[in-house]
Amino acid sequence: MQLGLALIPFRASQQTQVNIPMKNFCDGKLPNCISAHFNLEELTKTNTGVFNTPKDPKVISNLRRAAENILEPVRKHFNRRVIIHSAYRSPAVNRAVGGSNNSQHSKGEAVDFRVEGHTVHEVANWIKENLSFDQLILEHYLPDSPQSGWVHCSYSFNNRGSVLTKFKGSQIYHPGILLAPPQRAAK
Repeated sequence: MQLGLALIPFRASQQTQVNIPMKNFCDGKLPNCISAHFNLEELTKTNTGVFNTPKDPKVISNLRRAAENILEPVRKHFNRRVIIHSAYRSPAVNRAVGGSNNSQHSKGEAVDFRVEGHTVHEVANWIKENLSFDQLILEHYLPDSPQSGWVHCSYSFNNRGSVLTKFKGSQIYHPGILLAPPQRAAK
């Protein structure tokens, strides 16, 4: 019996966007399925040109936990396509994109994504109220542009439940999921 490989159309941009139909893409029979709707190819996609397939079974296991505990519930709740911008990053890819030395992406614990048809603010708030997670960040969000940015969410064995917002053009991480940067107090 031969298994056919499914081709996933994608459009490269600053972050790769993978277009997955709403039907069940992974039926559990394909060897690269991580969960019911997410596969290894889309969780390791990069436009750096650097090899990015994890060899460590722990990383695959971490990706599976992130998919099952974050991505699958998000997809089920919103009933829309989840667009993965970045998930696993090999150390070489992480360096190439300027990632943190202790990035959870390199462990397979973190995913940056959007949900088609919903604002990242809406998705981040739903995750905050409904899921267990290690870190949830509304990243590169612009208050005047509801479709800007992405949701960064990680899942690990010791979930901290950390919730932050980082606005585009700022290096400051603010506590909570915010629509606008906090106003500075007048002196």
